[in-house]
Amino acid sequence: MKNKILVFDIGGSFIKFSLYSQGEFMTKGKVATPLDSLENLLIALKQIHSQFIDECEGIAVSMPGIVDSVTGHMVHGGSLRYINDINMIEVFKKAFHLPVAIENDGKCAALGEVWRGSLQGIADGVVLVVGTGMGGGIISQGKLLKGHHLSAGEFTFIRTNNEHADNVDYLLGMQGSSSVLAKTVAKAKGLPADSITGEKVFKLIEEGDHTVQKIFRKYCRNIATQIINLQTILDPEKFVIGGGISANPLLVVTIKEELEKLYLHSILNFVRADIEQSKLGNEANLLGAIYNYMQSHHLEV
Repeated sequence: MKNKILVFDIGGSFIKFSLYSQGEFMTKGKVATPLDSLENLLIALKQIHSQFIDECEGIAVSMPGIVDSVTGHMVHGGSLRYINDINMIEVFKKAFHLPVAIENDGKCAALGEVWRGSLQGIADGVVLVVGTGMGGGIISQGKLLKGHHLSAGEFTFIRTNNEHADNVDYLLGMQGSSSVLAKTVAKAKGLPADSITGEKVFKLIEEGDHTVQKIFRKYCRNIATQIINLQTILDPEKFVIGGGISANPLLVVTIKEELEKLYLHSILNFVRADIEQSKLGNEANLLGAIYNYMQSHHLEV
């Protein structure tokens, strides 16, 4: 593939970007995501594009929300609240005058893992992206599962507690959120909510802080419980855990330990979930967006 594709991974906090050419990412960077308006989002994207205007031959986009990757219509933009009932392929084509392909960020992560990551050669797999929510993607019989309403893999909205099913705090997007984990630790330690990061949580664990260790283990048990549920429903060959917090191996190690505890106390789990840490890290969405672009424009992978 000789095309030079500018890829945007638009998240709720940052826009990660890179120029992709001949199988490799060239220049990489990130800027803060404007959360106030579509106009300011486009201004930010155009400023990035201006750095590559003489090289870029196409635009690949990964972003939150429910999107029809064929037509470009977006039902909503997830954390980008200003995107509702709009065709984003048309918006991007008007802004850049280039070929465009777009897909949901969790689905891009799954495509990236299929193409170059831990799901290569796997017909049925699940990617869980642990971030400010709990996103992901599902691979079924070798293909990306989108669902009738294009929302397959929106794990954020799974209810985790019958008694409080209408309370957003009990959505998996909150129970499995790395930012909620950090805020829970901050509250337990009597610190400002924004003073604790994922890195700081792991540091406290490694230093032997029993309070933080207990919070983290409960957090991992919540994820392990839902992995068992997803294994029961989807019966995948493998789960891949991605997202920023997954860069520390302790996350997957602890989830595995909590899974084993759950299995030991039940005689009903005939199939055990196989999970592993993402090999792609923060590049999963970028690679998935590129893979989606190549498939959409019938380019050689």
